[in-house]
Amino acid sequence: MKVGKMNQKELKALKKEIMQEGAINVGYYTTIISKITELWPEMIAEFAKEMALQGAKVATLENPLILNTFVTKAIEKMNYQEFKELSPYFFGYIQTEEEFLAEPIQITRGEYLRFQAEGEQLFEYKHPKLSFEERVQALTTMLVPKENQVISYHPTNDTIAILENSEETPEPFIDPGLINDLNDLTPYPTLVARRILESSEALEAYYQKEMQKSKTKEEMKEEVSEDELLAFVSVKIASTLFELDPQELLTINEVLQTETPGKELITHLAVGYRQGDRWELAYLKEENSPSERSGIIRYLEHEIGAYYRGSLAWLDIYDSKQQIEERYVVDRESLWNNPLDEVQALTGDPAYLSIEMFEKIKDLNLPEDDFNQFILMNNQERSRFLNKHSTQNYHTHTQNQRR
Repeated sequence: MKVGKMNQKELKALKKEIMQEGAINVGYYTTIISKITELWPEMIAEFAKEMALQGAKVATLENPLILNTFVTKAIEKMNYQEFKELSPYFFGYIQTEEEFLAEPIQITRGEYLRFQAEGEQLFEYKHPKLSFEERVQALTTMLVPKENQVISYHPTNDTIAILENSEETPEPFIDPGLINDLNDLTPYPTLVARRILESSEALEAYYQKEMQKSKTKEEMKEEVSEDELLAFVSVKIASTLFELDPQELLTINEVLQTETPGKELITHLAVGYRQGDRWELAYLKEENSPSERSGIIRYLEHEIGAYYRGSLAWLDIYDSKQQIEERYVVDRESLWNNPLDEVQALTGDPAYLSIEMFEKIKDLNLPEDDFNQFILMNNQERSRFLNKHSTQNYHTHTQNQRR
């Protein structure tokens, strides 16, 4: 007879009986194991660890007495309210062991060895390893699609590169050479004027002479203040409030090159997605800068420009446990044409494959040595290899159909 509603005294008596006689002698329904693990998963974790640490011979448990120990110990640790919730799973009479035999608790040899190595860590439940397709689905969908985009896959490291569709916009890296200030409302020409005057004595002298040309003899006798010079240069170099005069830019760089070879004021126009969205970005390249001009233009377009137009995003590298292993800030636009090349360049790892490549090479079911050779190829060689095998498979399939 299943225990119905019992008062506190009866429940305490039942708990005492279980602790004295053992759960198996009081009797319980087989579903009690799943109920305990559902409500108190830490109990089976601790018990499994305890059993594993006792020795290799308990690595696989089939003995109902072990189950009796587990249920009894679980009841012993429960308070009144917890036991009250579990009490309906016990019988009021004694049955044989066979009648109560629940599902055996399996502790694998691998888990046993892990418990020995990780002494104090709780038992972690084993889950089947997810397939590549299942991992992609988990990383790109929730109850509704996350709109995350799978970019590439590393078959050796078992990592997946995902372009995240997050409301969180990454902050760009602010290079010391960048003149634009994302948090400064000072007009753009004034920001440039201030930087070049602070960075070049030759330019300061040049513009002081230019300023003197528009003065009278009496005004020339007066000393020019820093603010006056800054205001003059700001107007002199500006084409608009948002762009520099191209001819004045040539003059600035001529003076800089004469003073310090290799020093250069570089500008780049970034464009947004709405009509009128355009931002001129300025960068002062020092003579000892390791960056090439092309690299600076790329930085202005795909980091600062991307931040202005809202295309800056996270590219996350997920490991086999679906945890972020590495994180990169990228411009979505840089992934439009050659996303695989971009991932390989960011990570410094040429072993990444496009998803299309991976699907095709997986279908070929190559021997391990051939697959490893494929990984070592560059992207052009990989494409030729796949096209060649695709053509061969097509001819073979056609010949088989004719037969």
